[in-house]
Amino acid sequence: MVDARILHTTAALRDAILRLAADRPVSRITVADVTRAAGINRATFYSHAVSPGSLLADVLTPELDRIRDDDAEARRTAAERGAGRDEFTAITRRGINAVVEHVVLHRDIYSRALPDPEDASLHRLLVEHFTVSSAQHIRDLDPDTRPELVDDVAAGFVAQGFVGAIEAWLAGPRRSRKALVDTITLSFPAWWS
Repeated sequence: MVDARILHTTAALRDAILRLAADRPVSRITVADVTRAAGINRATFYSHAVSPGSLLADVLTPELDRIRDDDAEARRTAAERGAGRDEFTAITRRGINAVVEHVVLHRDIYSRALPDPEDASLHRLLVEHFTVSSAQHIRDLDPDTRPELVDDVAAGFVAQGFVGAIEAWLAGPRRSRKALVDTITLSFPAWWS
């Protein structure tokens, strides 16, 4: 059983970093800011995180992991049923939509963190996350129809494009989520589904 104090501290840190990162770029958030907002001391902070940027990444990663796990499960189930290309395209679209919903939920954070030239932790988090997700997807492609790829290069290409699309959407004029999902879906390589 997890100690109630640890659960309380974890929740306080989570709430503090989300509030602070919605207000200003991560590079301008200090450990003192987080400890003050969470009502903890420095030693407690450092027992949970190495920096405000790493704390923010630790808070957002589980949400992204759930999206990846749901997508992988949907693909596995569809493959077992012998689903067609249209169903896999729909699964891809649902996964993209889930990521976009995550970004919208944390729009203030991503809008400040992604273009921050002094702290690229959130940018790295997204690229690494989508690279792993893309590599997993590429590994699971049907070997009979899959093109000959250098897997890590293809995964990096897709991941960087995905993050770039999110950054451009956040930085540009207000456009609908549907427009972002449609554009990303249409931008995937033909072999992706």
